[in-house]
Amino acid sequence: MTILVDFEKVREGTQEVEYAFGFPEMNRRLVIRTDSQEGRPLDGNENLLYQKAFGQIIRSRISEGTWPERGSYAA
Repeated sequence: MTILVDFEKVREGTQEVEYAFGFPEMNRRLVIRTDSQEGRPLDGNENLLYQKAFGQIIRSRISEGTWPERGSYAA
């Protein structure tokens, strides 16, 4: 199985950061709390695309020290 998901930051506040994600269109949104790094999809569907986008965002945040502007996951 091939998985490809793109993500892009749409807003960053003091309490939350929000991303658009999906493939080929980024038509879904996820929100991550900046204090706990807990995330949730706004549509409530925690499927594989959400999990991979969320995981890649968190890995980038940890390695770079900032919330990524955009990125992708491919496997």
